Amino acid sequence: MHAFDLQGHRGARGLKPENTFPGFEVALDLGVTTIETDVHLTRDGVPLLVHDALVSERRWRLSSGVAPPHSAGHLLISMLSLAQVREFQVDLNPAPERFTKQDATVTPLARLFAQRLGIHPYTPPTLNELFDFLKAYTGELGALAGKSEAQRQKARQTRLDLELKRVAFYPMLIGDDFDGEAPALLERSVVEIVHAARMLERTLVRSFDHRSVRALRRLEPGLTASILTAETALIDPGDLALQSDAQTYCPDFRFLDLAQVRKSHAKGVRVVPYTVNEPDEWQRLVSWEVDGVTTDYPDRLADWLRDRGIVF
Repeated sequence: MHAFDLQGHRGARGLKPENTFPGFEVALDLGVTTIETDVHLTRDGVPLLVHDALVSERRWRLSSGVAPPHSAGHLLISMLSLAQVREFQVDLNPAPERFTKQDATVTPLARLFAQRLGIHPYTPPTLNELFDFLKAYTGELGALAGKSEAQRQKARQTRLDLELKRVAFYPMLIGDDFDGEAPALLERSVVEIVHAARMLERTLVRSFDHRSVRALRRLEPGLTASILTAETALIDPGDLALQSDAQTYCPDFRFLDLAQVRKSHAKGVRVVPYTVNEPDEWQRLVSWEVDGVTTDYPDRLADWLRDRGIVF
């Protein structure tokens, strides 16, 4: 029996600002099996870990006195070079009424890692930096930051689940030449970085654009892939996953039921719903034998699983 997949959503969004070094660090501290994060492209073709295509004043703020090239709120990630991204930090809580426990205190490893790179601990990370951060956590820098041997050993098995943020009607949000068939710059760059980091076996890819998933698998069949769906209950999610050459179905949990889980499993497709934050919801999904859960609160879910003897 495979271990339950405890996925930290955008790191640990309920505890730290999303898709940041401190958020990833907290997720690793808690022993998640997988860190889920989001991938956009900068103007100069660097995979950047941010969820929204726009620079939002609710999450972003300038970390220097240099003015951005456009006003915030109308500025796409795809318009910015990496050097321009480095003018910002993303340590704001856009929904304090929802994420009441989120704080932006800089964590020990994030501080040390950022100092070595000469960047702010809350600057938006690149994909390459996330791989380096994960390796730093498991090595001497992690020990220096106070990580236990058990934490570092667990992190040596932690996987990364990369959501490619394509939106078909708005191709300018990524800004490459994707035609729905062949891999484009985003897919090629992700695969190149995964190979350079020697992280193929520990990297998963997902997208709401299932053509991107299929293109990634054609480019690198060794990747494990997932399809995402939102606000729809599929007649046969297993079929849709197989059409996309994906191994996992990741639905909005509110549109999932036992019949869909059984249909998926019958075709060898795993089911990992998102974003599930309440114990009664975890209980129902676990009773249906889902393969994992993506949550904003990996601390709470980890405790809940341990209390029930569920291995993750």
